[in-house]
Amino acid sequence: MQPESWPKGVRYSFTVGGVLSERALAALPELEVSDIPGAYTMLYGSIGNPTELRGVLARFDVLGITVIEMRRLPD
Repeated sequence: MQPESWPKGVRYSFTVGGVLSERALAALPELEVSDIPGAYTMLYGSIGNPTELRGVLARFDVLGITVIEMRRLPD
């Protein structure tokens, strides 16, 4: 998908394993946090384009965060 065809205001949620540290949360300032009871954390927010989405996923990888689920939220 070309960045110019990316719809405005696309929102994603990411369910990740564990409770995230302040350091990990600071590395993902564009995402809001919602704790899920148990051993998961949900992060969500607007993603401006495919490059930004890949950047978020790369930061999860660098930080050693396991993504359990990634979901595009309804408009």
